[in-house]
Amino acid sequence: MREWRVILSVLLAATASAAAALPIPVTDGLHRDYQPSVIRTTDNTLVVVFERLDGALSGDLWVTRSIDEGATWTPPAAIIASGANERHPALLQLGPTSFVLFYLKGTGATSSFRIWRATSSDGIAFTEQTALDLGWATGGEINPHVIRHANGTLTMSYQRLGSGSHVAQSADGGVTWDTLRTSIAAGTQLPRIAFRESDGRYLASYQVGSSALQMRVKTTTDVYDWSAPAQDFAIDGNNHDSLPVVMPDDAFVLFWIVAGGGQFDIVSRRSLDGLDWQPRLWVGATPTDNDVQPHPLVGSASTHVQLYWGRESPAGGGLYTIVRDPAVAVVDALFAHGFED
Repeated sequence: MREWRVILSVLLAATASAAAALPIPVTDGLHRDYQPSVIRTTDNTLVVVFERLDGALSGDLWVTRSIDEGATWTPPAAIIASGANERHPALLQLGPTSFVLFYLKGTGATSSFRIWRATSSDGIAFTEQTALDLGWATGGEINPHVIRHANGTLTMSYQRLGSGSHVAQSADGGVTWDTLRTSIAAGTQLPRIAFRESDGRYLASYQVGSSALQMRVKTTTDVYDWSAPAQDFAIDGNNHDSLPVVMPDDAFVLFWIVAGGGQFDIVSRRSLDGLDWQPRLWVGATPTDNDVQPHPLVGSASTHVQLYWGRESPAGGGLYTIVRDPAVAVVDALFAHGFED
């Protein structure tokens, strides 16, 4: 049995490393393309909205699409582009001809930042609507992450500068939101949220610190009550960019990045209850590349996801490409085959 453990671990590590070493480009690598948000539409089109940053790290939002399972992509087109800084897209499809996009937007001082909404009938051309009223008298809301429940409710986690991580809900497709300013965790950054329909459980992840960051998680079954103690999730080293999802088998899987030398690599962990987590799986260790902002696209399989992220190759070169891996394992072969017993 011990020999099988070793063999399976080596095979899994080799497969994951090979996949990460040869990701498939979505954009051309001649720009600073960052922070993808990806959906599969009801007609099986893959749509990726991402940031394209200038030298001052001010962003516009661009879109690209694939109708052949990611083999080819349309030339990227700007969809939200102005003199303001527009970043951190969160894309959803609400119906066959209804798409909605949330993002941060502001100019100059960070106190001007608000979360905005744009709509589209085809996922190609978007019309900017207005800034969201989330209950704050002044600006400072950034980094929206939005999920859709089976009943149509939208839940948004977001960061309020100087305050921490918060959550709000909408019952009308994101036009209006509750203004309760519900806190997930004070003094924290970059919250992302997942929801499990089977038992009504939310999982929120976020980072804390100023240099070497730590990752923590919380769970609740009441979106307006996050008083339960936080759980240390990744506290060693430098951890960034978490994003949790719920798999078809109801397991939570959380992706994030870990610093290794002068660059970052992508890892994940899986949990059945949001409390006990299996050992982390490396998407791959690439010492010459910088891999950031992983965004998983969950399909019908419980063992794999499509994964999209920004890759700087070589690390330190300043240019990022949106890349994808069509089959990233989220279950260790040992657990998948029952050899942990």
